[in-house]
Amino acid sequence: MVPRDNISDIEWKYRLMLENSFEMILFFDDQGKIVDCNLTAKTELGYEDDIFDKTIFDIFQKTLFKGADYDTIIREYIKKPGETVAYRKNQTCFPVELMIKIIQTDRNIVGVCTARNITCKNDMIREMRAIQNELKNANKFQTNFFANITHELRTPVNGILGLTGNLLDTELSYGQLDMINIIRNCCLNMSALINDLLDCSKISSGKLELEQREFDFFKFINQIIAFNRNSINEKGLKLLVNVATDIPKMVIGDEFRLSQILNNLFSNAIKFTSVGQIALEVVKTFQSEQEVELFFILMDTGIGIGDEDKDKLFQSFMQADGTITRRFGGTGLGLSICKELVELMNGSISVNSEVSKGSTFSFSVRLKISTSGNDTNPMSISSDDINIIHDRKIPFMNNKTIGSLPEIDYIGKILNEANLSKPFSDEIRFMQDEQGKCCMEECITNLKFQVDKLNLCIEMENWYKAESFAETISKMIPKDHKGLWRLGFQLVLSVRKEDVVKSKELLQEIKAILTEVS
Repeated sequence: MVPRDNISDIEWKYRLMLENSFEMILFFDDQGKIVDCNLTAKTELGYEDDIFDKTIFDIFQKTLFKGADYDTIIREYIKKPGETVAYRKNQTCFPVELMIKIIQTDRNIVGVCTARNITCKNDMIREMRAIQNELKNANKFQTNFFANITHELRTPVNGILGLTGNLLDTELSYGQLDMINIIRNCCLNMSALINDLLDCSKISSGKLELEQREFDFFKFINQIIAFNRNSINEKGLKLLVNVATDIPKMVIGDEFRLSQILNNLFSNAIKFTSVGQIALEVVKTFQSEQEVELFFILMDTGIGIGDEDKDKLFQSFMQADGTITRRFGGTGLGLSICKELVELMNGSISVNSEVSKGSTFSFSVRLKISTSGNDTNPMSISSDDINIIHDRKIPFMNNKTIGSLPEIDYIGKILNEANLSKPFSDEIRFMQDEQGKCCMEECITNLKFQVDKLNLCIEMENWYKAESFAETISKMIPKDHKGLWRLGFQLVLSVRKEDVVKSKELLQEIKAILTEVS
């Protein structure tokens, strides 16, 4: 502690600050001779009072030279700190970060050097570089290992798969047929795992490149639905598909990787949904002369995901719940690969979910617009097994169970068809007959989906699309129901004002009414 006897407060504070600094502080005159310094400078340099016989040229021998002009010597160290070395009394040296300040006075030139020992800092930098090199080598080894092992595994798996195909062409008993089918399914699962591992290794090494080819977008959606149709029907689930009509018919991008994303999301939705339905919505959120941005929304009524587990979803080899692997299988690579592929397509992916109520995955991608084939009408869907109604929704079910269910355009039309055009009092009323009840349930379900999509757009601050959904909800609500219709009208206004709090409050009120009557 610096004593305060016979010194002023200013001098005492100056000495206190000087002696407790972790940096070396050296004062010198116009000849470069050291006239004062702090205890840190003496300790670091190995001097005592004999330091005052030295000059700054003796301390910083590689930077400052006696006889040189001050402006030339210290110009770079006045502007900002620079790295150099400081010499001790025994002529050993150590790295420092040096800063010099020159003050012009009437009597002479007074300068001050501040230098900080950066030996520990440089050691840490070297250690970090060594660790980074080790990690780089480890990642390189891991990438090469994944690539080699996946290629090696493909040969026996494809061999077994080929032999099972040959066996299926022979006469087999029912027991043998079951065993061959089990072997075949195991091989297919192994092939899917190998492909995921290969994709993971390509992504981690930065070797995954997207192809740019022209394809028919609406035909592509048909193929996605057809690919997942059997799995959906086997579980007795309902499928709703809505594709916007303003999407260009012919686009340019990696069709295979885009199908990989959608098929993975569909697979998860089917896997984790036992009862209810799955809905796919595709809309256009941006378009220029060269490219278009598409926004995909896939909703399900499955087991859902807790808030604490959402961050794990897009990490490699991670499952939201440790018990999921035992119950449903999977490696946790699918969504991680989806995230990487979406980002490669200049988009982003997110999830909104609630336990036991389902999940909503949404992602955006950017595709180039083809100069040919976009003058034709995209509303040409002829497949009997695939039902896509643009800007409308219909239930997608097995032909044996679909019967003569009406197409859902908007809720007012269905209410009229169900003879529910009478004024409403305080609540939406169901019809007594089974056909009317079925229609009403479909209407409310459709409206709930629109509410969920709007809520997602508000959370993502996609106000352009949010306004479109809000107007759709407002049109779907029958004007006879004054209370609900008024909420829909207020919702449109609050969305146009981009009022997050008010919009969510109105959505909750609308959802509460729909829940009461469902």
